[in-house]
Amino acid sequence: MRFRSLLTIGVLLGTLSSAFGQSVSSETKDRVLLSMQNTIQRQAFVPGIDFTQWPAFLAKRQTEVDHAGDIPTFVSTINGALRDFGISHIRLLSPQNVKTRVSGVTQGFGMATQKSESGLLITAIAPKSPAAQLGLEQGDEIIQVEGIGKPVSYPVPPDNDTTALTIKRKSTGAIKHYMLAKKTYSTDQPNTLTWTNKDTAVLRIPSFSRTYSERQIEGFVAEVSQRKAKALILDLRSNGGGLVRNCQHLLSLLSQPGTPIGTSVDRRISERYVQITGGDSKDMVAIAKWCGPTSKTVKMAQQPFLGKLAILLDSRSASASEITSAVLKEQRGAVLIGRQSAGAVLVSLFLPLANTEGFEVQVPLSDYVSPGGMRLEKNPLKPDVAVEGAITETSDPVLASALKAMK
Repeated sequence: MRFRSLLTIGVLLGTLSSAFGQSVSSETKDRVLLSMQNTIQRQAFVPGIDFTQWPAFLAKRQTEVDHAGDIPTFVSTINGALRDFGISHIRLLSPQNVKTRVSGVTQGFGMATQKSESGLLITAIAPKSPAAQLGLEQGDEIIQVEGIGKPVSYPVPPDNDTTALTIKRKSTGAIKHYMLAKKTYSTDQPNTLTWTNKDTAVLRIPSFSRTYSERQIEGFVAEVSQRKAKALILDLRSNGGGLVRNCQHLLSLLSQPGTPIGTSVDRRISERYVQITGGDSKDMVAIAKWCGPTSKTVKMAQQPFLGKLAILLDSRSASASEITSAVLKEQRGAVLIGRQSAGAVLVSLFLPLANTEGFEVQVPLSDYVSPGGMRLEKNPLKPDVAVEGAITETSDPVLASALKAMK
């Protein structure tokens, strides 16, 4: 099982350009949709969600599906229909998306954009990507692509491995010209431990998925304890989630053994609750209170760090990041700093679609309620100290606020 955000940022950034031009046949689309329908209606479960509505949601976009001639357009159309369920953790992945998710390696420009008044606003840059190597930054605007003013879509056609961009830089307002090349790069980001002073360390965890290393994280927390730090700042900004066991592992390093992690309400628990109590199958908080916690922290070989805690969050902090933050706030008094989280917390699985040449679908299997009785799906965590400033080369206002709070 995995906790994942609705949009996994590494997949999004990595495949913006590399998948364009991969045509998709009507036969492939039919096989994908048939396998999707069978998988969703057989496996998916969220209290109060009627997954038998999927054919109706799809029918509303049938014309778009029929006209989709390439894989990215087809996948985007299907995911638009899936969003009609109004929940996270349900989406279609193309074969390229799947490869990137598994390997952490992709090919492309490495940036995401959205329409703006002048053209296209760069909303995210993948570290180590071609865009990052050119020095492009979030907030820069693309005002021309291949000499064409006010572009309305991105990326450019796939036969262009190198693309001419005219950029208005956010930092200076200057107009600059760049040649941006598609390259293979890693979307992985490392876990890091840094010290702001002798009493305070910052543990940055970019993901609870493939890059999370139990041994490395244990070493970091052991160092914090050995150096007798008074406070630990846990940086979970843009951490979209990952494996359940990694979430439990980190919480076990920062909490006493047996600390409740919360309740995952799956189909079996929901049905037993209704059968035994006659209660409402959609009342997540009541079900969680009746069931009790389904997971707790475990005893580790090393003593947990029990000093002061602050957690840095933003709108891309999702799933396992939100669970970790909620548990540490409720059970350890951790201070949440930054922006509100994604509000995307469902337990899910990535399931291959039979006879589709590599497509997968992510389906939710259960909902989650925190130990304190808070359902996090569509209910983002709100920071105790709200900070809107962006990170620059010389300042990090969110971290600065955390250091102030730890005093």
